Parts: sequence; structure tokens; C-alpha cells
Amino acid sequence: MIISFEGPVFFASADEDQFFGWLSSMPEFQSVRGIGTTLELALSHPVQAETVRQLLVVFRRWHLDMTPLQALRSPETNGFVLWDTGLEEASATGA
Repeated sequence: MIISFEGPVFFASADEDQFFGWLSSMPEFQSVRGIGTTLELALSHPVQAETVRQLLVVFRRWHLDMTPLQALRSPETNGFVLWDTGLEEASATGA
């Protein structure tokens, strides 16, 4: 499965290292490549619910468009609060 998305803006090399390190630590991670400012994240299938949760956190933390993740929305992952709520709001409610 390929998820294509507009990459984040990094303000330090450590910021970039954290982003790509988090992606590469996911169990289904296969590769990530850049094409201009677009990133293509390759994941093995099936993508586990915990990986979807981590992707939601990554996308919210780096203020990325959530649309490319919609293909991973399923009955199993639909209840994850970060589909529809930002990190700050989710933290405030304890979700």
C-alpha cells in the first residue's frame, strides 16, 4: 500500500530525523521516498490498527493533511479520536 502526502516543513535536522525515524519504526513500514515535496510511504498489507493510530499521531503532530490516511479508516480504526480531533483537543479531553 502506498500513501502519498505532502511532506512537512522541518525546522531542524533532529526534527526530520524524528519524523522519518517514527515512520520507519512502524511494523508495516517498507520504504519512504520523496518526489519533490511529496512523500510516498510504502506499507505492507494488512496495516494493523496500532500502525494506523501511530500514523494519525504523526500526521497530527506534523500538521499534515489527513486525507491520504482515509484509505486506512475501517470499523476497527474508526473510533480513534484523532481522525476528527487535533492533538491539543484530544489531550485536553484525555482521549
